[in-house]
Amino acid sequence: MNDQTDAAPKRDHGFIAILSLLVLVAAWLLLMPVVPSIASSTMHRFHLRTSSFAWWVAQFPIPPMYNFANRYETSDIPPGFVDPILESREKRYINHFPARVLTFANGRYQHLHHGTDRWLTIESSYRGQQLKTRFHAEPKEGNGFRLIRLPPEEAR
Repeated sequence: MNDQTDAAPKRDHGFIAILSLLVLVAAWLLLMPVVPSIASSTMHRFHLRTSSFAWWVAQFPIPPMYNFANRYETSDIPPGFVDPILESREKRYINHFPARVLTFANGRYQHLHHGTDRWLTIESSYRGQQLKTRFHAEPKEGNGFRLIRLPPEEAR
């Protein structure tokens, strides 16, 4: 008798875990249009405003592409310092993670290579929800910048 034919097949727990993760991500994305708290949580993730790092990590597997209308604006003038009538900057659209304008690749160089203070305003909107966040990129002594998220009341 052959022992291998009588043995029950072993379950692949790794496959079950991956499949479960895919189902959870698909459910999150499918529920986003009808459950406002899911959209809000995702917008907070994009603005680096999640309630905790653990919650940010839990959302990490969820694809960030093409979810919201994300706009940004950078300035070397602090928010509220100059009358908006005098400003002629247009907000630009960006695909996902609008804060990456100051934290990633050529945007980091383009906006920060002068070594002066910069302010970034990002806005996301989706199905009537809106979120606005402001950051201050403060040059550090020597090299680099410190990115400071301004309190929500200063983002208005």
